Amino acid sequence: MSGANQPRVPDPNGSTKSPKGVGNDPREQNPDVEEAPGKIWFRDLDEAVIEADRCIQCASCVAACPSDSIGIDAEEKRPTLVKMCTGCSRCWDFCPRSGLRYERALELLDQERSLAEPETYAARATDAAADAGQDGGAVTALLAELLAAGEIDGAVVARESEDEPLRGEAFLATSHADLLEAGGSIYTQTMGLGQIDDLLADADLGPNPDLALVGTPCVIQGATALDRYGHEPADPIALTVALMCTRTFEHERLLSQIESYDVDPEAVEKLDIRDGTLAAFDDDGEILLETDVEEFDAAGLRGCDECADFVGGAADISAGNVGSEDGYSTVVVRTENGRDVWREAADGLETTEIDRPEALEKIAAWNERRAKSILPREFDPEAEIGITYERHREAYDGTDREPQPLNPARVHQYEEWC
Repeated sequence: MSGANQPRVPDPNGSTKSPKGVGNDPREQNPDVEEAPGKIWFRDLDEAVIEADRCIQCASCVAACPSDSIGIDAEEKRPTLVKMCTGCSRCWDFCPRSGLRYERALELLDQERSLAEPETYAARATDAAADAGQDGGAVTALLAELLAAGEIDGAVVARESEDEPLRGEAFLATSHADLLEAGGSIYTQTMGLGQIDDLLADADLGPNPDLALVGTPCVIQGATALDRYGHEPADPIALTVALMCTRTFEHERLLSQIESYDVDPEAVEKLDIRDGTLAAFDDDGEILLETDVEEFDAAGLRGCDECADFVGGAADISAGNVGSEDGYSTVVVRTENGRDVWREAADGLETTEIDRPEALEKIAAWNERRAKSILPREFDPEAEIGITYERHREAYDGTDREPQPLNPARVHQYEEWC
């Protein structure tokens, strides 16, 4: 995975020098100095993924950066450089849209896991979480039981921002009340993986806390890769829970799409996507909007189209609403760790073990076909887990997803603090 083994991309004009960067970039400050082979800078990732509108806001790059050079833009809610990049390549290595071949990572995890077959359940909470949470509140109940038993000290979850309607924000839940407050699905990313240190700094959990991380499949891909290769940001994560997902939304585009139906986003208390239909509800449970979810394609994060991991195969436990009746979640337990905590939480859950539901497999297969048809690079679970910058450019250059130069606003942002 290390960028140290990745070849430097040759200059398109045949020069052996690295291309110039912007103010903060050491390549601009020392244009005549040969750089060490294998360096990949955040600017390379920025142009290849973020400026190319392929960022899935998983925050793997933020979490992976050992020098804390990458932060989260407060306004645009996307990764940005906040101090000098060292060219260590970690942001590239752990991004599921650049250097991390996520399908190979999933294949390796499957080979290593001792649980012979995933266990699948229809589940719902037996308490107030059934109403506060999404689809019977199974995930809320699971986390609440684990907190009560002392199995975890907190859970990194999503809740709606108080300031912006339908904007998700990362939240460290440390009590049952916290979990009920955060109940329900948020359909925008929170970048919680990149904020774990900050969330812990504001909490009083003592040394070496154990956390559950709840997120979309791409978030769990990044977290699991960080853990697998021994990176400190993953140390507190004791349990991963993936929320089954085919796409998340870019916040501003989501609001604009809702407004196009003459619905005020401020009036939307809850969104729900089930059986291909997106519905918006007010705080009385009345339907404000109901339409085919494909009508909201333009509001989605474009990078989501490249993901074939609907079910969240990297996680200990996955949950979604496909394959179970209304009021229940479909829960897939994949690891020994997942099975242990599932049994620990049994008192708070009403569960029925089910065969792998046909509907779940059908959507997973559709999602994989879509990703394979869109991905410019080869989809290959048997290939090397790391994708070099050179290989990425070979696959993406000349497509509608090719790297884009930094726009002037980004250049100015980079130079402000430099």
